[in-house]
Amino acid sequence: MTFLLLAFMLINFLDKAVLGLAAKPIMHDLGLSPSEYGLLSSGFYFLFSLSAILVGFASDRVPTKWLLMAMAVVWALTMLPVLAPVGFGVLLASRVVLGAAEGPANPVAMHAVHKWFPNEKRSLPTALLNVGPGIGVALASPLLVAVIAAFGWRWAFVSLFAVGVAWALLWAVFGKEGGVSDTGAQHGSGAPAAVAEEPRIPYRRILLSGTWLGGFVGAFAAYWALALLIAWVPPYLETVLGYSASTTGTLVVLPWIATAVFNLGQGVLTQWLMRRGVSSRMARGVLGGTGILVAGIAMVLFPLAPEGGLQLALLTVAFSLGGILFAIGVTVTSEITPARQRGSVLSITVGIVTTAGLLAPYVTGLVIEAAPDPAAGYDLAFTGAGVLMLIGGLLAVIFVHPERDARRLGRTHP
Repeated sequence: MTFLLLAFMLINFLDKAVLGLAAKPIMHDLGLSPSEYGLLSSGFYFLFSLSAILVGFASDRVPTKWLLMAMAVVWALTMLPVLAPVGFGVLLASRVVLGAAEGPANPVAMHAVHKWFPNEKRSLPTALLNVGPGIGVALASPLLVAVIAAFGWRWAFVSLFAVGVAWALLWAVFGKEGGVSDTGAQHGSGAPAAVAEEPRIPYRRILLSGTWLGGFVGAFAAYWALALLIAWVPPYLETVLGYSASTTGTLVVLPWIATAVFNLGQGVLTQWLMRRGVSSRMARGVLGGTGILVAGIAMVLFPLAPEGGLQLALLTVAFSLGGILFAIGVTVTSEITPARQRGSVLSITVGIVTTAGLLAPYVTGLVIEAAPDPAAGYDLAFTGAGVLMLIGGLLAVIFVHPERDARRLGRTHP
């Protein structure tokens, strides 16, 4: 089940990333300015947050198997409009619908996988689901770039349609619903007895806790960087650094590979530390916040570094290391949230965090367009993202304290 859901998240990010990989030919064919392309990238997030929250509440009542199936089918169908002659409006509409269907993907997939593991064993499977995007983009980016070069950007979208349909068929056959409580007790289908007896906590108390707020600010900053990686790093490598399309397809893989390595390493390390009695505050909160701080430093430095290996290394760290907080944020939120409210709280979290994706591409496009030259615009946009990450990382280190907040919320820490 974990690996099926990993494949689900892999496809999720390929559908997002294909627009950035095809940015240059799309901008050329449709005659788009940087701000218009930024608006097209941000369009993915127009309904993303609202959908994440609404479907998240539904996930506490509807089996996650059918929610995930519906999402995957819609993703695949949104790839097809490019087969006909399309303009900016049609492409924007398809990205808006795709975003609406992908908004709930992460929280619902996490809610689904958490039904198979008790709290102390969730770090690794959660990290694996966050590894999916890195693996997917790392493996498929060169292939999609090759398809774009050989057949045109439209066929990259069609290829993802076929992949999405294949996953949906596999999930229809093998997908199942888990039934494990936070303590590891096995239950049948439906709400476990232990979950049903646990009192609800007002949502405002959960969302105003230090753990949630610290995790939110850190994750918002990390998602801002992720949105830039998807939308603007490929054209940056071609336009400013002067790499060819094929080389860009290879280089853009580096942050995604690093994301996979860092997330998997975080999952293994966190689980190892907690099994040895290290607090969740240290093993999750401090570790995640520190990761964003280091990524923020790299983000500020790489535009200043000379072109070559050092610059690419800093760029890779800047757009990858902060991503460990996505998995950590999910696990610490689960620690302070009753299981029967987990799907809705995770969805509220994702819905608000991903507003960074709505803002970052368009704001960056405006900055690039207003700058005296593209290089100066990119440098300013990346430096601003780095400062945001430094602030987010510091607040995560200070405020994420799940054991304390679980006690304050009246929940026995699992």
